[in-house]
Amino acid sequence: MRLSTVIVNYNTRDHIARALASLVENSGDLSHEIFLVDNASRDGSADMVRERFPTVRLLASETNLWFSGGNNLGMRAAQGEMVYILNPDTVIPPGALQTMIAYLDAHPEAGAVTCRMVFPDGRYQRTCSKLAGFLDLLFDYTLLGPLLKPWRDRRRREMWYEGWDRATNHVVEVAPGSNLMVRRAVLDQSGLFDEALKLYFTEDDLCRRILGTGCEIHFVAGATIQHEEHASINKVQRIATHIYFNDLITYMRKYHGRPAAALLAVLVFPTRAAMYLKQSLRG
Repeated sequence: MRLSTVIVNYNTRDHIARALASLVENSGDLSHEIFLVDNASRDGSADMVRERFPTVRLLASETNLWFSGGNNLGMRAAQGEMVYILNPDTVIPPGALQTMIAYLDAHPEAGAVTCRMVFPDGRYQRTCSKLAGFLDLLFDYTLLGPLLKPWRDRRRREMWYEGWDRATNHVVEVAPGSNLMVRRAVLDQSGLFDEALKLYFTEDDLCRRILGTGCEIHFVAGATIQHEEHASINKVQRIATHIYFNDLITYMRKYHGRPAAALLAVLVFPTRAAMYLKQSLRG
C-alpha cells in the first residue's frame, strides 16, 4: 500500500462528501486507502459515507476523540508507506497526491511534506512556520506582547518566513496538521499525535518530534489543494476556546517546564477572560 489518507470528521457532512469525492476521483492508479474517522457526529455523516463511499474505510467512534485521538485511531489502522493527514474541509485536485509522493521519493532527507493551500476563492493561505520558543508563546498570548510590540511583530515576521510567498519549495519547521504527508517509517520513530493536546499545537508537537528523528519537513509548491478552514471548529466554537488555552498551557509545560506553564497560565488569564466575555455577548 503506497498511501493511507486519514480524515477526522465532526458534523461536516457536506464538506466530507466533497473531500472524499475528490480523493476517490483523483487517486488514479495510486495504491491508496482512505480512512474516515467519525467523531460521534450527529449530522448523518457516518451513514452518508457508508452509502456513498463504500471503498472508504469508516471508523465510527462512539465518543468525540478530538483531532489528535481521531487521527491516531486512523493512523494506527493505516498500512501505507506514507500517511496523509487531511482535514475534512479540503478538495484534492488531480495530481496533488502524486506530486507529493514523487517529491518524497526524490528527497529522502524529507520525512514529511505539505503543499500550497488556497481558499475556495483562490487566495493562498499562509501556512508553515518556525517552532515557537518560550518568549514567542509568552508574548503572542499575553498582554506582554503589546508592551513590546516592535519585538513581537519582528519575531512574528521571522516565525512566518517573511518574504516567502509560498510559490517555491521550502524547508520548514512546522507544517499544518490539515495537510501533512508523513513517511510511515518516520511516524514509527516520532510517535503519533499527543492526545494530551486535543485540538491545538498538535502539529507543532508532532513536527518537533519528526525533526527530532533527523528528518526535514518540506513545503512542496508544485501541489495545491483547496481548504475552507475551520469547518469543524466552527461547530464547537465555545468549547474550542476553552480547549485552545488548555492546549497552549499543556504545550508550554511539555517543552518549557511547569514553572513556565504556570507563569503563562497567570499571564494569559486576561486574554482568556476577554475571549469568554466576547463569546457570551454574542450569545
